[in-house]
Order: sequence, then C-alpha cells, then structure tokens
Amino acid sequence: MQKIPTLVGVSGHFQGESFALEYGKTISVGRSRSADFSLRRTQKYRGLDDKKKEDDESAKTVSAKHFEITMYNLGSIEIKNLSPNGTLVDGKSVQTVVIDDVSKKSHEIRFGADEILKLEMRVHEEL
Repeated sequence: MQKIPTLVGVSGHFQGESFALEYGKTISVGRSRSADFSLRRTQKYRGLDDKKKEDDESAKTVSAKHFEITMYNLGSIEIKNLSPNGTLVDGKSVQTVVIDDVSKKSHEIRFGADEILKLEMRVHEEL
C-alpha cells in the first residue's frame, strides 16, 4: 500500500470518482471521451438517459479538455487551464499553477458549473 496524489470527485458529475496520478504523465480532465479523466465516463453521467444528457447544461460548462495535471514529483504537480471557462485552484483563477505541498494538505479544483475535485494523497494498492 502506498499513498499517491489522487483527483477525488466531491461535487458534480465527478462526485464519487477518483483518478490516481502517475509520475511524469500528463492527465487531461474534461467532458470529452478522449480526456483521460472524462465526465462522459463518470457513473453519474452514464446513468442519464439520452434526453437528460442532451439537456445537461452543467455538463456543457465543462470544456472537452478543461485542464491538464502533471505530477513531476510530490513537490511539483502542475495544473494548466485549457478552457475559456476557467479553472479555480483553492478559490483562485489560474492559467498554470504548481502545487508543492500535496503531501501536507489537499487542494480544491473547481471547473464548469458544478465540478469540484480534491487533489489529495490517497492510499492505493501496489500495482
């Protein structure tokens, strides 16, 4: 068992979902199925019927690829906004920000109308 920086959904379509980061890998987050962590692949979104998916205004506020996150090491996790709708990290609008203290505290990432992810250390089984 080891602790790994992980994106954990706390609100919106991503609520209840999680995605462990990998060293040196850039992860895209957004509405598109081609995003690594995709709103369209969340349990909540997949549970909607076609009409509700079409009418889901909240989902439409999430860009196809809304932001990217890259973990270089525990002291350097970069979050880069890719959306004209913006990305907030700990309540501040960012274009690019480097998180250097994820081993000590969690950080909140807000995007779209309702989406909130926490970036925090989580225990994962060894792969």
